[in-house]
Amino acid sequence: MGSDASFTQTIFFIASIVIAVSIAGVLMGMTGMMVDEMRVKADAAASEMGSSIAIVNDPRNVPYSEGRLTFYIKNLGNVAPSYESLLIFIDGEYVEHHADLINGANRTWSTGSVAEVIVTADIAPGDHTVKAILSNGISDTLDFRL
Repeated sequence: MGSDASFTQTIFFIASIVIAVSIAGVLMGMTGMMVDEMRVKADAAASEMGSSIAIVNDPRNVPYSEGRLTFYIKNLGNVAPSYESLLIFIDGEYVEHHADLINGANRTWSTGSVAEVIVTADIAPGDHTVKAILSNGISDTLDFRL
């Protein structure tokens, strides 16, 4: 009878070790996933905090000729975002555009640099709104009149 009790205790001991190791493995995996998610969110928050843009056109004198609008967008942030991935909306509708840096010899939209954005669109005279959005969600809006 003594050997039956020790055998049962050994089985329970091994089962409890297996369960403890399984729980520890699951907790370690979840902790790793949480750390990765926190790192991604921290990087996104840092990108947003360091980003700022401004549309610097005169709202009463936006260049418009032969169906082409020209906007000037200045990088006011500490980071150099991609001016090529800007999203431009006129009156709430996405428009295709071409962007290039003014005096951008090194092709980096550094702090204080201005990007020239040319939009081809037929727009009626009157009041309009343009919105420029960076890939991280930072945006600026300008109400203008043609």
